[in-house]
Amino acid sequence: MTRPSRIEAVLFDFDGTLCDTESRNIDLVRGILNRMGCPVTDEELFSLSGGDDRVTVPPLLERYGSSYTIDDYEAERDGCYRTYAEADLALEPGARELIEDLRARGVAVGLVSTTVARCILTALDRLRILGLFDVVVCGDMVSRRKPDPEPYLRALELLGAEASAAVAFEDSTPGTAAAVASGCHTIAYNQLALDQDQSAADEVIDSFVGLSL
Repeated sequence: MTRPSRIEAVLFDFDGTLCDTESRNIDLVRGILNRMGCPVTDEELFSLSGGDDRVTVPPLLERYGSSYTIDDYEAERDGCYRTYAEADLALEPGARELIEDLRARGVAVGLVSTTVARCILTALDRLRILGLFDVVVCGDMVSRRKPDPEPYLRALELLGAEASAAVAFEDSTPGTAAAVASGCHTIAYNQLALDQDQSAADEVIDSFVGLSL
């Protein structure tokens, strides 16, 4: 799919796209799963990126014969909140400039994440960029998370934009699948991607610096 000739909205994933939270979250999750008797491999950890924990984690617990449940895991992980509240976060180079340019041109800008709102809003506030988004859709604001297209369709609905006139930036396999299924022109950002299949994307980039839409 070629880029829309007229762009009404641009939607961004957060983790691994706008900000390098994924590597920190992976380290935190590795420690939790190890304590639960799951000596997971890097491949297994990377497969969790961008997905719904209640779908992806139970098979891991079962595979390793862990006595812990998904509820135990979620209570311990707490949405990886420590990453968003305490880690040294920074936007990817060129991301702020791209978003500010879009807003100056009257293009609606949204953020679409599988991560829960408590974490995302904390990070956006710490980065001083919450006001740059016209809409924020998080994982606990929808009934079906990525790879289902619902989060993207919800953001488009709130913005009053058509998917045929929208661009989405993603990094993960589930996120890319969700954006593509929503009908958005999908650009995969691979600078931070952790062993993700981005082949379904319409474009792949490795930097936001100098990018113009």
